[in-house]
Amino acid sequence: MLAAVALLSSALIAYQVAIIQLLSMMQWYHYASMVISVALLGFGAAGSLLSLKREWLLRHSNNLLPLLMIGCGITMITAVELSGSGLARFDSYLLFTGDWQWLRLLISYILFFIPFFLGALALGIVFTKNVAEIGKVYFSNLAASGIGALLAAFLAGYFFPASLPMVAALMAIMAVLFLLQKKDRWLIIAMIFSITVFIFYRLDKPALIKLSEYKSLSKTLNLPGARILIQKPGAYGLVQVVSADALRYAPGLSLAFDKDVPVKKVIFNNGDWFGPVDSWNPADSFHLLDYTTMMLPYVLKKRNNVLLLNAGTGLNISHALRNQASHIDAVEPHRTVAKLLLNELAADNDSLFYLPQIKMHITEPRSFLSSTNKKYGLIQLPMIGAFGGGVGLYAMREEYGLTKEGFLKMWNLLEDDGVISITTWMDYPFRNSLKITATLAEFLEDAGITQLRSHIVAVRSWATVTYLLKRSVLTDADTAAIRNFCAAYFFDPLLLPGLKQEERMIHNGISDSSFFVYTDELLTGNRKKLYAEYGFHIKPATDDKPYFSQFLRRKSLPHLSNVFGSQNVSFIELGWLISVITFLQITLMAVLLIVTPLFKLRRVNRGSKKNWTLLYFSGLGIGYMFFEIVLIQKFILFFGNPVYASAIVICVMLLASGAGSYYSSRLVPAPKVMQRILVMIFLFLLAYTFGLKSLLQQIASVPDLFKLITSMLIIACPAFLMGMPFPLGLRAQAVIAERNIPWAWGINGCMSVISAALATLLTVETGFSFVIMLAAICYALSMMSVWLVRERMNS
Repeated sequence: MLAAVALLSSALIAYQVAIIQLLSMMQWYHYASMVISVALLGFGAAGSLLSLKREWLLRHSNNLLPLLMIGCGITMITAVELSGSGLARFDSYLLFTGDWQWLRLLISYILFFIPFFLGALALGIVFTKNVAEIGKVYFSNLAASGIGALLAAFLAGYFFPASLPMVAALMAIMAVLFLLQKKDRWLIIAMIFSITVFIFYRLDKPALIKLSEYKSLSKTLNLPGARILIQKPGAYGLVQVVSADALRYAPGLSLAFDKDVPVKKVIFNNGDWFGPVDSWNPADSFHLLDYTTMMLPYVLKKRNNVLLLNAGTGLNISHALRNQASHIDAVEPHRTVAKLLLNELAADNDSLFYLPQIKMHITEPRSFLSSTNKKYGLIQLPMIGAFGGGVGLYAMREEYGLTKEGFLKMWNLLEDDGVISITTWMDYPFRNSLKITATLAEFLEDAGITQLRSHIVAVRSWATVTYLLKRSVLTDADTAAIRNFCAAYFFDPLLLPGLKQEERMIHNGISDSSFFVYTDELLTGNRKKLYAEYGFHIKPATDDKPYFSQFLRRKSLPHLSNVFGSQNVSFIELGWLISVITFLQITLMAVLLIVTPLFKLRRVNRGSKKNWTLLYFSGLGIGYMFFEIVLIQKFILFFGNPVYASAIVICVMLLASGAGSYYSSRLVPAPKVMQRILVMIFLFLLAYTFGLKSLLQQIASVPDLFKLITSMLIIACPAFLMGMPFPLGLRAQAVIAERNIPWAWGINGCMSVISAALATLLTVETGFSFVIMLAAICYALSMMSVWLVRERMNS
């Protein structure tokens, strides 16, 4: 039984990771929280059904368990097959335009909900039958789930997004083999064999994934002769290399450019634009970026030591070589892309990455910044935003490279006259450019710089703005060189010492000149007033709230609707709105699954202390998920890879919680014991609220092995304690009102549903520390709820 529980638990969490990868490919990453919530919703619904039909389910459990596990595997397959076609196929861009897109999204919920419900129902039956040994069973469940998270992250590098769910389905079906009985054994084996044959067929020939028609890859494949040359799965998603006769990349070229733009192969990641495959040859007569505002850092002087963060496909690398950089540190976190550039695409980039001047670092930029003491003449960040302005699809993504703390680390690595360069696309309404200006201004003040305009330069073309931050004071020679550069390439200075207002629009007009007013205000004492009054959130991102691309303000929605129209507002900040609507839908479904059993069982269990059940298990579910979600987001910065950070945090938390659950079987579920454990959890979370950020900063630059061991201890210590209250609570529930055990399990699952979706929204609005504090308060409420039943438990 324990082996079956372990394999099924691994399958369920592996399927969860697989569906997140699949939806990231088909749509955008915002649906990660939806998948987590749908999975937990399945557990909550299973607990509710167990509450209503407990006797019948337990009476037929021997026959039901194999069928539920097989059904779980089959529906894992069918959900993937059906999600990309018919009524289940939705498009994020169209959710606010009608066309029944919300109904299609709801159907997708249901399709992915069913396998989690069936698997959770099987686990719930096992939990209920073995409540006396719940510590061991719960340990098997949590430990195997942790291993499943690591396994899924590992397998994501070898299986295509449409194939990975098939692996999870195979695991769920194989779990049945541990429960086979003599009766109908061969029939079940025949069913398993048939399904396994189909799974292996799908592993060899994955189902066709239909991307959103608005994804970059979908639009690129509409070009004449466009074709996919290479496909590689990886931890960051599916990497595809595309060629087409008309595929050219020229980001905001100067109006003075009079040459041919070369055709390039392009790399896409999960259907999103990643970058052109660039090459470099000393005999080349020009470089495209020489004719863009990104040439600005090389206008002032030659840069010997260059650091390129998120170096991508090599465009900025070849540009640095073109401008005689003698050493280039290229930091690129995407391992799959880096390997492609070094191997299969080496001929296309003229073996660019093998040149002695270049050193590749496959890690996250912030991790590299914390681990090096080298000084640079230029630190260049990748271009941000999108041509014409984005629609806010990355509003919920952590961007630690664009926080104030990130810029401060770069500042400390500059040579005496070194510069930081960052380019953004012009957008309207103005968001990215103003937020960059605000970030540079605040971080400089934090670094002790008072004369901001003596260190910041910005140059604008018809499409882009490049900001330059110089460690030393800008000289007259610097100013003259920038003016000559602007005149030669038809650019306009935006920020420059001694700049006159009429110089800002000599070559490139702008329909709304308030952009210049806002820019100037951000460099003066009126900054906070603009933060409060501006229609978008342009206050700088921090490590506690690293959501640079989150611009939408709730209070501005009515005004924006009046200005742009109610339907158009969604296309200004789509990502945050999708997350909110998803949360509301999931919450509604979760509440229904809690309230319905509550009213059904009200008369049967009169006087059974349901208030304690509700408060105690709700607090555990919300507190645990709040803490887990925040740890995942915090350790992205620490580990340098969001996929591996998620896998490690989930694995360590579940393993440690499982160990705590196993240990709890030795404890008596008495009120004092439970309250002491909950007090210790509360104190841990309180300490993490105020000390986790500084603790992680202290050990960020230590060797990887020590960093891994320390981080595992940071995660495991509170997680070990967090694994105890749930099984202790179930054993206490058996004494108080045994019939409510499935309902308690369902409450915990449903509250986890709400908190998983809510945690991300809260971190965007309030920051990580505040959400950890809320988790501590939830555990405090669970602790206080024990007083409601202390007499019944003591008796």
